[in-house]
Amino acid sequence: MIIIKSVFFVLVYILISGKILAQQYDYCIHDVSVITAEKATPLHEHQDVFLRKDKIAKISASSGVTPKNCRTVIDGTGKFLMPGLTDMHVHLPSEHIEKFMLLNLAAGVTTIRSMRGKYSHIELKKNITSGKMLGPDLYIASTYFPNKNITIDRLADSIQGFKNAGFDFVKVLAVPDSLYFEALMKAAKKAGLPVVGHAPNHVSIERVIESDYACIEHLQGLDDAFITDSNTIPALVEKMKEHNTYNCPTLDYYNVFLLQVPVAELQKRPGLDFMDKQTVAGWTKDLTEDFAKFNQGSGDTLKRKQEKRQRNMEMRYRLIKQLNDLGAKMILSPAEANDPFGVPGFCVWEEMKLFSRAGISNKDILRIATYNAADFFHESDSWGSIAEGKKANLLLLDRNPLESIENIQSQRGVFLAGKYYEPKTLEAMMKD
Repeated sequence: MIIIKSVFFVLVYILISGKILAQQYDYCIHDVSVITAEKATPLHEHQDVFLRKDKIAKISASSGVTPKNCRTVIDGTGKFLMPGLTDMHVHLPSEHIEKFMLLNLAAGVTTIRSMRGKYSHIELKKNITSGKMLGPDLYIASTYFPNKNITIDRLADSIQGFKNAGFDFVKVLAVPDSLYFEALMKAAKKAGLPVVGHAPNHVSIERVIESDYACIEHLQGLDDAFITDSNTIPALVEKMKEHNTYNCPTLDYYNVFLLQVPVAELQKRPGLDFMDKQTVAGWTKDLTEDFAKFNQGSGDTLKRKQEKRQRNMEMRYRLIKQLNDLGAKMILSPAEANDPFGVPGFCVWEEMKLFSRAGISNKDILRIATYNAADFFHESDSWGSIAEGKKANLLLLDRNPLESIENIQSQRGVFLAGKYYEPKTLEAMMKD
């Protein structure tokens, strides 16, 4: 009798263990086309992608048979799977932060880089990392320079303090002189914190790059060099390659700020339905007044003003095209979230369209918006692309963005750390 019972329990254990092993994956996106924009071959059709917890556990060619060894199967037939998008120049709002995060996820943005850091953002990052708040992975800049309280002799201690507090990099708007800049860069290197931001007026663009500046925002310094003599750009790009300097052009900010988009067109932007009517009305009023003020006058004077701003935008398109053609590294952001008609997350789509307008291929745009961000943080081995073992921050689309970048708007759902959220789910959370 004892032997029979023992055999029975062994059989039960084997059956239960087999069932557990059979359900070894949380999700399978079945028979989907996988986009790998960082590779020479950017599209892999008929793939099964298996997720376990927050990671991509397995990728295999689809046999056409629905997998049985996972809890949830999502039919990917005719659909496209790519890494989640990034917004690499965000100014976090002081209120409604939960909705800000949900708007980003609703647009497929799973990673954001805060460029106007505060100490309160450290706790925000902890809440997101721990799961207390739902939101994209967050990287945070220090409080920015210039800071009148941080004299040159206090730079080393202050920047080490930023590191100890949990900031991910140092943000520079300006510096008082070149001596301060050199001391700042030295202190940041000693603390192990990258420096990003505007190219300081007191420092040549060549020296900014040679100092190992991690990222130049808004094309500052490069735009002046391009206007003065575009033939200097190749040599600057070679310096950027040597020092691993990235660029974040922020085209959409300038496109709106320079009044290149009529208000009627801005009012059709995706994502506005999620914003409260009072906010949208305020944006409409402000920009309508800006247009009216700018268009005062007539004749050649007005025409010259309009042409000057048009040339400014065209210069930016030509510059980023040249940078990309020469192999300069770029990341992507509209730098406009919360500015007029800058719907968080959704304005990233507008930035991608402007990159396309500049003549950059869809494959390169997708790489810049995903893989390059991970590479910027030296974390491309753990996220930013679709491969086994990498973090499951993913975007499921109905249409192929390699064919048209506007297909980035055909979102079926987003995975954040291996959990799947449909648009209707995120919409309901925003309403709540």
